[in-house]
Amino acid sequence: MDSSSLGLLFLTLCSADAFKHYEVDRCVFNSTDLKDIEYIYSKYHKKKEYMRFSSSLGKYVGYTEFGVMNAERFNNNPSELSARKALKETYCKHNIDIWYNNMLSKS
Repeated sequence: MDSSSLGLLFLTLCSADAFKHYEVDRCVFNSTDLKDIEYIYSKYHKKKEYMRFSSSLGKYVGYTEFGVMNAERFNNNPSELSARKALKETYCKHNIDIWYNNMLSKS
């Protein structure tokens, strides 16, 4: 397998009266090794990303005033941070192993 990154993408979408809010869980990886996996959770409103958690940073980052306020709130909650950090292994590693075993290794 070459060194380019692969990714898994899972999308949650909510829409009410033309206001679209959605959340994206992404797993970016080069191999099944845990150190080569990055878990990214992003929140969007009207197609604009306003907040993101990255397992590489280990915290939330806000991109709008609303996002910065919420990122600060989430970053001050140890249980929220530990739950997000755990998803790198429980969510990404689990699904990447399935992909490698069932699809990518056969191509």
